[in-house]
Amino acid sequence: MQVPLVALMAAAIYESRSQLGDLDSMNRALSLLASAKGNEQLSLEVGDTDLLVNGAPVSPAAPGSAIVRQALIDHATLRLILPADTSPAQLRDIVELYASASGLYASIDDLRDALRATVPDIVVSGSAGQAAEGDLRDALFEMPGLRATSAVAGQAVRPPDPHPAGLAGLAARLDPMLQSAAEARDSHEYGQLAQILLQLHELEGGTNEELSTLVARERRRVVPPTVLESMARSIPKPGSSPMIARVLGSLGREGAAALFNALVGAPGPHERRAYIDALVDGRDCADAIVDVLGNPVSRVLRDAAEIAGRRHLEQAVPELTHLLRHTDFEVRTAAWHALELIGTPAAIRALRS
Repeated sequence: MQVPLVALMAAAIYESRSQLGDLDSMNRALSLLASAKGNEQLSLEVGDTDLLVNGAPVSPAAPGSAIVRQALIDHATLRLILPADTSPAQLRDIVELYASASGLYASIDDLRDALRATVPDIVVSGSAGQAAEGDLRDALFEMPGLRATSAVAGQAVRPPDPHPAGLAGLAARLDPMLQSAAEARDSHEYGQLAQILLQLHELEGGTNEELSTLVARERRRVVPPTVLESMARSIPKPGSSPMIARVLGSLGREGAAALFNALVGAPGPHERRAYIDALVDGRDCADAIVDVLGNPVSRVLRDAAEIAGRRHLEQAVPELTHLLRHTDFEVRTAAWHALELIGTPAAIRALRS
């Protein structure tokens, strides 16, 4: 089954690229690809010399294998995973993106944003030398229920509520906010989106538990984690609104996850410093920062230790004490400085021991 899938995708890419390409032929190839894929996930991965399809190697001599593999390489993609429910229309958008000229997207993050605008649950991992946010996402945070859904933006999907009067009053305030948030999201007006998110967050805290849960669920539907990550990556850019860092710092684990994922993929020291400062200033990130001190990735531990120290997180002392024995010198040094900054009796005892 792997070879027909590759051949059909390659045919669609070829038709999209060719000046003599036939739109009907491309649509037929995509329709056949959707049918052959069925309601199953499709994984494409660049091997050393071949293409891996759903984990199985496909020879470079197989029909279409070289075309698909080169298209992935041209866009710095090591791994591409299409979700089970990918439609023919979504397949067309994916194919057209990978048929485009290499270098069209400045980074793997920009490419990922472009793909997720059409297929929210698509997984894209960068090749060596690119930002590895996609590969490290699961090592940082796993937050069930916070992934994007297929619901159409602006069309609320609410469960039955036991307080219809309260729900009606809430809807009159909530729906215009959600609509404005969807418009700001689609136009990438992240400063404006941050202001709306702050209003939604305040609305969550000002209602009873059941209605607060509903507001949070609707907010996550319209602004899923992938959008929060895009907002986080915009923080170091010239002209970026300071409201973005503020609102991400107020969203607890969700905002912290977005900032840490941006930090992992930071292309340089300027960006890295901006993300660290945002996490230091974040109001509701403390628990998430302590959790990250158990991460297996050394550079993540180093940065999390610095953040914990600058925030004077007393609850981080046990984890920081453990990191004093880490194999990585930079991690040990960051943990030592963090304990110095925290300066509690427990922190001083850890340093003296």
